[in-house]
Amino acid sequence: MRKGGDLDKQLYFEFQAGKLGARKPGGVPDGKDFEAFDGATPRGIIPQRGEVFRRAPMVGFVAAGNEIAGIGNEWTKAKSDQMIEHKKDMEFEFYSDQDSRPDDGVNGSKFRGLGRYINDASVLTFSELPIPSAFRTPTAQIYTGVLGDGMSTGLTEAAFAAIAQGRWELAGDSGDLTGFVSATIKNRFGLFSRYVPNIANATPMVRLNTGTVDGKTLFGPSIDVYKSDYGTFRLMAIPLELLPDQYRGYFLDMTQIQLRVREMTKEIPLQDQGGGPRQGIRSMVGPEWGDPRAHIKIACSGA
Repeated sequence: MRKGGDLDKQLYFEFQAGKLGARKPGGVPDGKDFEAFDGATPRGIIPQRGEVFRRAPMVGFVAAGNEIAGIGNEWTKAKSDQMIEHKKDMEFEFYSDQDSRPDDGVNGSKFRGLGRYINDASVLTFSELPIPSAFRTPTAQIYTGVLGDGMSTGLTEAAFAAIAQGRWELAGDSGDLTGFVSATIKNRFGLFSRYVPNIANATPMVRLNTGTVDGKTLFGPSIDVYKSDYGTFRLMAIPLELLPDQYRGYFLDMTQIQLRVREMTKEIPLQDQGGGPRQGIRSMVGPEWGDPRAHIKIACSGA
C-alpha cells in the first residue's frame, strides 16, 4: 500500500467515492435555451477506523548475554523476530472478515477488513458505520460458489470472466488489478493455462501443447500475470496463515488503496525490572480500501 493521510485523534476517518449518474439524452433543438441543470457527481462518504497493534519482545537476563552460533545476540534476535510477527499481525487483519468497532475502554478500535469491506451488497449488514448502499460491492463482482473442478464445475475460467466483466461493466475500464490469493486459488489459474474445457460443435483455430497464446504472451504452467478480456491481473500468493481460509482471493485496484498511519513499528523502551530486557513495538494504522465497487472477491467453498 502507498502511504495516505494521517489518522486523527480518535482513529476514525472518512473518505469519498464518486458515482456517475445515468446517461442524459441529446436531441436539443436549435435555439433552445438551458432550462435544466446538472449537479456535481454524486459522492458517498465511506467511514473507516484505525487500529493499534502491539508486540513486546523480551528475553531473560541470562539469555540476553548469550551468543549463539548463526544467531548472534539473543536479545537482538528476539526484537527482530517480533518485528516480523508484528507486521504479519497487521496483514492477517487486512485480509480478515472482521467488522469495525469503536474503542469502548475495554475493547480497542478495530478497522474493517477486506473480507467484510468487499461483500455482497444484497445481503451485507454492518455492526456500525455502514457503507452507503449505492457504493457497496455488487453481487456480480463476487464469486461465492464451490471451487469445483475448474473445467465444468465451480470456479471455471468462464466464472471468473463473469465477475471480471461485472466490474468492467460498472467501472468502464480494464485496468491492472492485483490478486492477493491463496495457493489453492493461484493453482486454479495455473489450471486455466494448461487445460481448456471441450466445446461442442467448435473447431480450434490454434492448437498448442505447451500453453495458450494471447497476443505476444505465452502462458505456461506457472502463472503470475493473467490477461483476460476485462483486465490484466497480477497474482500474488498469500500464505494460508494470513487468510480466512484456502478458498479466498481479493483482486484489488491498488490505485484506490492507501494506508493511513500515525505510528509504524515504533520501538518503545520498557524498564528492565530485573528479569531481563523488554521493549514495546507499536503501530497505529488504518487501511483506506477505496471504492468498494472497484474490487473483486473470491470467497468460495470446497464442496
